[in-house]
Amino acid sequence: MKDYKLLLVGLISLLVAIFIALFTWLWTSNYKNTDPLPIITSETQPAPAANEESTDTSPDSTLSIRAEQSLQVPIDDVIVSFESRYPHIQVLANYIPANTLLTISNDERSDLISDTDIIIANNELSKERLSPLQDKLKATQHSSNQNQTGANSVNSNTDNDKADKADITANSTNKEARTLTSFNYALKDDQALEGVVLTDNPVAVSFRNFLLSSAGQTILEKYEYYNINGYENSVNDLFEPSSQANKASGNNPVNVADALGNSESQ
Repeated sequence: MKDYKLLLVGLISLLVAIFIALFTWLWTSNYKNTDPLPIITSETQPAPAANEESTDTSPDSTLSIRAEQSLQVPIDDVIVSFESRYPHIQVLANYIPANTLLTISNDERSDLISDTDIIIANNELSKERLSPLQDKLKATQHSSNQNQTGANSVNSNTDNDKADKADITANSTNKEARTLTSFNYALKDDQALEGVVLTDNPVAVSFRNFLLSSAGQTILEKYEYYNINGYENSVNDLFEPSSQANKASGNNPVNVADALGNSESQ
């Protein structure tokens, strides 16, 4: 009888130890500072050096955002969360009236092109609306290519040296301007809201991914900007014709259950 009790106590102790070990492992795994789902932050995201002091809070990278004034409260909230996750990135936000969000100055250097990494609008950004930005970006890149070609020519020691000319040609290969493609980050009153990345700054891609991630979408949802989780919306579109995604697209899909029922009754 005593052996039975000792065996039972040992078995219970073993189960408790396994439960504690499993709970500890789950706790430590969930506590890690991982990228939010469903979008994983770009691998080019700047990271602190291994020997960097943890008390050093000076930013290693900066990100310049231009957004509509009506988005200031939710975007500020997203920025606070983003900077807390990436303390070595400083986000500089400039909130602009809707009618001047995409305005370009033709008389002087455009700050919109040179000093803005990402634009966030409170409506759609069609190709027509982005066309002036695309043209300005191409012109700026063309000017940069010409300046690079001129610099390479000046650095050449002999104009008649074919080898040097070949090097100049190779080094002055024109770089194509970035193709502007808008991305959908939320739905508001059945209206798709979009943004666009203007530069090759990897931090801009990281912020866009954070905005589309579960962390960013949860913040936007507090301000009635609906979640755009692609998989979730696909399932809702399939089984629920009244889903937010269908309202935004204007589609009128057939209820799957009704379609299957009708096919079986025929």
